[in-house]
Amino acid sequence: MKFLLLSSLYMKTRARLYIALLLLSCCLASCDPIKYDYVSKYCPGSCTTLIGRITDQNGEPVAGAELWVSWHKPNYPLGGSTRQKAVTNTDINGNYALRFLLRDQELVEGYISLESGVSLNTYLSCSGNNRWYGGEISRDTTIVQNFTKAPSAMLQLNTTHIPDQPPRFQATVKYKLSPADPDSCTFAYDGSPGYFEDEVYVPANIPIVVYTHKPEAATTRKELLTLQPGEVRSYMLDF
Repeated sequence: MKFLLLSSLYMKTRARLYIALLLLSCCLASCDPIKYDYVSKYCPGSCTTLIGRITDQNGEPVAGAELWVSWHKPNYPLGGSTRQKAVTNTDINGNYALRFLLRDQELVEGYISLESGVSLNTYLSCSGNNRWYGGEISRDTTIVQNFTKAPSAMLQLNTTHIPDQPPRFQATVKYKLSPADPDSCTFAYDGSPGYFEDEVYVPANIPIVVYTHKPEAATTRKELLTLQPGEVRSYMLDF
């Protein structure tokens, strides 16, 4: 009887170990390592190009900043695929250019992202865009993306809402990337479709202005904020 119990326990242990190894092998098979896909020299007339300039808050060029473009296809919860498409460094004038070929799969699946050895949260831009999904980017296209390297902070826009009654709020966040900029950047938020939260990276130590609009009441509220470097501040859109 004791032998039968030990034999049964042994078989159960082996079965569990087999299942664990099978799951592990499946996970490893689905988590593709980073693949390098540098084919920019072989896509004349079909290249996608990202160009721009990186400067500091005094307008001086940032030389030697490393930037690269990657394609990502998440596969939750088992990982996904990544292909690094192109890599470069800014020149002495702060200029960069990344040229790469979008494969057929990459045009419809996953997303393309512009990345850096330094967190792009410290590279601020008016558009704030460094990720493009399928349908938002194409071949034989040039995208201009300039950055200002500056201490940053995050403004989290939130609003309360009643279930099944989306808030009718709109907000505009205006800021300058550096005090000497003649123009301001603008980030627009529209709560009417039912979006209750958004995040905006803004320069730290520089005043930003938040305008909250309530269209049905024809009212607008203006508030001046200054965030500290690295600060994450929640801002409630309400009256």
